[in-house]
Amino acid sequence: MSWMPETVILLLGLAVAGVLVLRPLLGARRDVEAADDLDADALRHRVSLEALRDVETDRRAGSLDDAGYAEQLAQAEERAAVTRAALDRDAVVEPAALSDRGRRAAIVVAGGLGAILLAGSFVPGTGVGNNTEVNQALADAQAAESARQDRIDDLRARLADAPDDPATISSLADEYLAGSTREDLVSAAVSLQLLIALEPERADAYERIMSAYLRAADAPNARAAHDSYALLDAADPAEVAFFDGLIALRGEQDAPAAVVAFDRFLQLAPDDPRADMIRALREEAAVGS
Repeated sequence: MSWMPETVILLLGLAVAGVLVLRPLLGARRDVEAADDLDADALRHRVSLEALRDVETDRRAGSLDDAGYAEQLAQAEERAAVTRAALDRDAVVEPAALSDRGRRAAIVVAGGLGAILLAGSFVPGTGVGNNTEVNQALADAQAAESARQDRIDDLRARLADAPDDPATISSLADEYLAGSTREDLVSAAVSLQLLIALEPERADAYERIMSAYLRAADAPNARAAHDSYALLDAADPAEVAFFDGLIALRGEQDAPAAVVAFDRFLQLAPDDPRADMIRALREEAAVGS
């Protein structure tokens, strides 16, 4: 009888199922180091999911145009895929103390799983195309993240030779902003602080650092950056109002102040592409107040 790939997979599943179910019976001890790895993986994956939410928040807030939204969403999804894979890879089954009845139940379950899997080995295969697609998506995600880290390393090396180059610092900040972890956001904020120190009138640096602080749920620093931004000659009054409302609503939970700021934005830029989104945010704030 020829062995189809599905048959091999099912038989491997039998072996894995037997190990998982019978391992408690053999008195296997918990691997503490593996458990710690799992906790770390769970934390990284939670941060990745929060980053996905942040991208959507930024989009609704209007701080991302279509191209920026598509790019950051793809990067956040890729990062989530990487952290999900790491979480699955390091997942362990913790042994539990079993009574005699529990041991008998475990043996029955193991036998049942074995019977099901062996029966399945004689069912015509349906292929593993979906697994191939998932693996390719994961490989693409890992490659994208690796490429981003390579760009960061390259930019940092360039800064070692020219630490006061605004263009390199700005590019480094963008690479960090494309990440999904709090460490990325902190590094982005530090880079933008350096950029502002070199070019105090650079409005786009203030706008990006406010976005970084908002994504990191750091309302006090976002407000401080906003207040400094509002004093710039180069500051756009509509952007001042926009970030004022966003910080008030999302960071400070001050709905009345958000309504005032959004009204000011709509007066200053009624034809702005973000106007409909601002009206929705204003309505949300009005209900909250």
